[in-house]
Amino acid sequence: ASGHELWVNALVKCNNNYFASCSNDSNIKIWDYYNKICKSTLKGHVDCVLSLILLKNNNLCSGCADLTVRIWDWENCECLSILKGHEKWVKCIFELDNGIILSGSDDKTIRLWKDKKQISVLKGHEHSVRAFCQINASYFASSGFDNVIKIWEIKSLKCVQNLIGHESNIICL
Repeated sequence: ASGHELWVNALVKCNNNYFASCSNDSNIKIWDYYNKICKSTLKGHVDCVLSLILLKNNNLCSGCADLTVRIWDWENCECLSILKGHEKWVKCIFELDNGIILSGSDDKTIRLWKDKKQISVLKGHEHSVRAFCQINASYFASSGFDNVIKIWEIKSLKCVQNLIGHESNIICL
């Protein structure tokens, strides 16, 4: 197997021997760190793969310009689920400590996923959602191209605070 054909958007450590990369070529590749070779290619997305994380259960989760979030068993090269709901590109994904997966999109929404199902849609951002972080067991933050960091209460799924002051896009938290 060879490398990606277009630029790489994210790298994720899978374990001490392997890491994964996602690319605008629509593929996710699993790399053998020590032997410096591509072990396998995860195929299924049909557009740029923009975000990639390793879940607590050791599966990979990807967000894509094909409007989907996918869960992968990277060791067996198998797509376990395709999560649909976003209306524009999925730019960021994150797993909360409670196992809920967050996805942020150019459609200005945050979607919450649990057990392969969408459980909620959070609206409030005025532009693309680009990043997440968990503050503690009760709160997480989101940011994006509206120059605002929003603080969300996990239990109620309500935005409890807007942090305003940035003069440009906030692409990481």
